[in-house]
Amino acid sequence: MRQILNMTRGFVWTAMLSVLAAAGLTISATKPALAEFEIQESQVEKGETEVEYRGAVHWGKPKGEDDDDDDEEGGGVLEEEEEGEGLRQSHDFEIQYGVTERILLSTALTADEPFDGDFDFSGVEIEGQYELIEREGDGIGLAFIGAYGFATRGGEADEIEFGPIVELGSGNFLLTTNTFLTSQVGDDRETDGLGFEYGWRAEQKIARKWGVGVEMFGEIEDLSHAGPFDMQEHSIGPTLFYNPGEDDDDIGGEGDDEDEIAGEPEMEFTFNVGVQFGLTDATSDTALKFQGGLEF
Repeated sequence: MRQILNMTRGFVWTAMLSVLAAAGLTISATKPALAEFEIQESQVEKGETEVEYRGAVHWGKPKGEDDDDDDEEGGGVLEEEEEGEGLRQSHDFEIQYGVTERILLSTALTADEPFDGDFDFSGVEIEGQYELIEREGDGIGLAFIGAYGFATRGGEADEIEFGPIVELGSGNFLLTTNTFLTSQVGDDRETDGLGFEYGWRAEQKIARKWGVGVEMFGEIEDLSHAGPFDMQEHSIGPTLFYNPGEDDDDIGGEGDDEDEIAGEPEMEFTFNVGVQFGLTDATSDTALKFQGGLEF
């Protein structure tokens, strides 16, 4: 296990340095896949409440698969088909609560502003998470989530989401992966098959309260008609993390002190900020993302 983590760490550091170098050279190279850019963690704390905000500002409208034809034919119908594609900004407000040592429930409200639309609420999501394997410091953590999203805009479909959350920790290094299957529900559904969303984060602790890392996100709306890679949504970029928590297992440490007396959870603020660079034509060029949470 440690050998695999060391190999993964080496790969991720190479990717991280490359991304940081690219970030220094350009800020308009390449769309964020998931609007909220969320990496969900596997750990559940009974009785803990967290209020979280996730937001992003996007630059560079995604290029549709018919854009080349549109340029040749002079627009018209294709311009109408592309209306609303891509986001100018996106915001998520979420509340989650640890019901037991294994079960976490949450609800989120989503709002966004498409490039060719007005700012408005776009959805409400209810989610449940079950922690199957608890990670304590080094090792593996595993949880599964199931969620139902209610679309609040007319003409948009509801969506079901489910899949695993995996954490691999080694020393000051932590790798977290989210791989979820999705399915549209209702009369407004546009896909017949399952979709796929993923996100992964590699974080290296560099100080007691700070870490740096790289995150990648992607989405395929319909696995049965995935299309070419360039018409899918994929993005990657560097992220800076602030976590004042005293638990070493927040970033793959040695776990809690066995002699520590359990008490009421203290209020704690965490945040991360980063840049995402689109890797395909279907992804906006860049996005500046921020995530902040208040735990108590």
